[in-house]
Amino acid sequence: MLYLISKKNNYGSYGFRFQDDSRNETANIWSIGWQRQTSASYDWDGLNRSDVGTYVFQYTISGSGRLDIGEKSYPLRAGKTFVVEIPSCHRYYFSGESDHWEFVYITLVGSQATECWKYIQANGGPVLTIPPEAKLIQLLLKIYQEVCEKRVTDLYCSSAKAYEFVMECYRFMKNIDNPSKQVPDRISEAVCFIQAHYKETISLEDIANAAGLSRYYLINLFREYLNTTPLQYITKLRIEKAMDLLTQTNLSVNDIALAIGYANANYFNKVFKKLIGTSPGQFRECKNTLPTAHILIE
Repeated sequence: MLYLISKKNNYGSYGFRFQDDSRNETANIWSIGWQRQTSASYDWDGLNRSDVGTYVFQYTISGSGRLDIGEKSYPLRAGKTFVVEIPSCHRYYFSGESDHWEFVYITLVGSQATECWKYIQANGGPVLTIPPEAKLIQLLLKIYQEVCEKRVTDLYCSSAKAYEFVMECYRFMKNIDNPSKQVPDRISEAVCFIQAHYKETISLEDIANAAGLSRYYLINLFREYLNTTPLQYITKLRIEKAMDLLTQTNLSVNDIALAIGYANANYFNKVFKKLIGTSPGQFRECKNTLPTAHILIE
């Protein structure tokens, strides 16, 4: 059973509770959410919680929080992920070092989650830096979106999603010592801002302000590290989301246009056809279309 813990604007928290004991599964989702915290009341003590036997993966989108483990204190800014087991000696909280802390999280249960979290902490520690364009983060955002749209509704589906996430964690950790060119924190902040606000009307100025950069410098850094521009990145992201909605939902083309940040279906149709080579309607009707995860935008 999926139930809504809380929902406000684009943020929400969802829990999974099934009649069968999902904690005994190989892996399953316990909860998932996207939150923006601004109060010191957001403060979790790892030794004083009821959700015993769960494993938290929390990724910072913007702002900052803090994780304390023993005598060590870790700042959690955009692009930082922490992994903790409950119960264990830790505390994570909104520290007030910025005006907010926005993050997406997933909490898992099961034997595979146990082993995966041990592996991550042994090989990377409790806090990792993960670029927002990494497959692991994109998968987390995709799972959250599917949960929001009520496309993860039973024990078997949620278990499959959890196992997929665990395997992607292993893949990321395997490649952590051989990273591509390190993306600067400012670019990670810009990408996180885009990921969080692509459904809205956002400008180059908005992105630059979120990253604390001039528009000129922002464009140059995007070209250097991501081989694209900020506006091209937004377009690519929106069209990827549109393709997913076209193949996985029955939403109208106009509703999809509005859902991904376009003011009307006409403009969405033009952009989609220019990049994909066919209209959204034709793309949906084509039974032989394979899922497309990446688009090359010159």
